[in-house]
Amino acid sequence: MTDTADGANRSDELDTDDRFSLERAYDRTDVAELLRELTAAAESGRPVTLSDDGQTVRLTIPDRVVAGIEAISESDSDPPVADLTLNLEWDDPDGSSVRITDRDEGDATDAEPTNGTERASRFEVYEDAAGEWRWRLVHWNGNIIADSGEGYASRFNAERAARGVMRNAPTATIQRRD
Repeated sequence: MTDTADGANRSDELDTDDRFSLERAYDRTDVAELLRELTAAAESGRPVTLSDDGQTVRLTIPDRVVAGIEAISESDSDPPVADLTLNLEWDDPDGSSVRITDRDEGDATDAEPTNGTERASRFEVYEDAAGEWRWRLVHWNGNIIADSGEGYASRFNAERAARGVMRNAPTATIQRRD
């Protein structure tokens, strides 16, 4: 979901079958490995495959791309949040540089920067019946294992809250409340 120069949301222009999104919590070393894999694919011209629990995208980065980098620091939020977005855009006249398939079609043959297992949980962000945005954490088996517990005024705020859970959960401890 990237913004175009005129501020229109590009995700509204695409069918859901034409979009792949991968967002999960990574350690810095995992991010470095993901970036190395993308760099190697860009340098060699070979395809790279990325997978989540439901879809696989196989993409080939062409010789000429437009790259955009955006860094945001929200020091007034609690806790303060930083965001770095890398956007690569290129002409794809024959439509062959990006191939999105359902996971069960078996296209996951290259390196897959996942969490080490095909059974990955996911965050879902959705609009409830009252028009508020919420998130829920869904186990790989489909069970809802956590939810936001409150509605948010915008999708962005619900996604930011889910990212906050992703960042903080790896260091969370269990405390008994007797």
